[in-house]
Amino acid sequence: MKRYMALFFGGLVMAGLISAGIVSTRPDPTIATEVVQASTTTDDLSSLSTRFDRPDALQGWQEFQVSGWVPKWEPPRIENSQLVLEPRSSGWFEDNTAGHLYREVTGDFIVTTRIKVEGTSTPTPQRSFSLAGLFIREPRTIVAESWTPGNENWLFFSVGTAFPAGRPQFEMKSTYNSLSTLKISDAQEGWTRLRIARSGELFTLLSQEEGSDEWQMLDQFIRPDLPETLNVGLTAYADWDSMAPDYPNYQQYNEQGASTQNPDLIAYVESIDFRRPTTPRFPIATLDPSISFDPQLSEARMSDLMAN
Repeated sequence: MKRYMALFFGGLVMAGLISAGIVSTRPDPTIATEVVQASTTTDDLSSLSTRFDRPDALQGWQEFQVSGWVPKWEPPRIENSQLVLEPRSSGWFEDNTAGHLYREVTGDFIVTTRIKVEGTSTPTPQRSFSLAGLFIREPRTIVAESWTPGNENWLFFSVGTAFPAGRPQFEMKSTYNSLSTLKISDAQEGWTRLRIARSGELFTLLSQEEGSDEWQMLDQFIRPDLPETLNVGLTAYADWDSMAPDYPNYQQYNEQGASTQNPDLIAYVESIDFRRPTTPRFPIATLDPSISFDPQLSEARMSDLMAN
């Protein structure tokens, strides 16, 4: 029963997207203008937004760390007006943990980051499942001595390379009670914008290619299990090839790290922005106004999701 519940809660759910596969649309300009005007009002999340262009930019950010477990990445650092994330051989999968920088966010939100992921000597990492991006996790206090598996609840949207290694790809993963379900799709090299929008139990994932003013909606998660308050921020992980021989010895990995280390990823983050949605929760995941019982609200919601 637990597995069926996990597949329901944790699976990536395609929910009436506008076209098969990846969705790209240009919102109605009238409604888009209304959304932009609404977004200029005071937003209680705007103070969490960060441009990593100064030495103290990480002030106020928290880092996932467990006493007694080795770090899974090098200490995050600011270089050349960018946040640099350099993981060791690591990964968020089932009960395996990795690096995570976060802010605590309560309620609905839209979080957006501009990020570039490279290999250490190539434009794209060459080791499997080497990616970085947005990470959203249920807060959980872990004590190494009393840690037990089966309690991880989170989702992420990352870019880099997944499988087969060496190809630019997105990875979208949802984990419910430590049961992970993932999806892979093609991406592009270079700078990319990633966005996750929460509306109650619905999480919508969007990306924007460098040089484009259009957002593409890639997928949606339906996660009614996740609490009102979440840890929202960034992750980077690399080199499943080195982790695989130890799987599924989660405790050994979490405490000591992967037994071999061949990471091949450096992520550069220019900024991460937080804001509130301008439309209320709507009890349907379908965003296509043509098949919505409230077309105007669906159009406004789509415009809000894709507002720059």
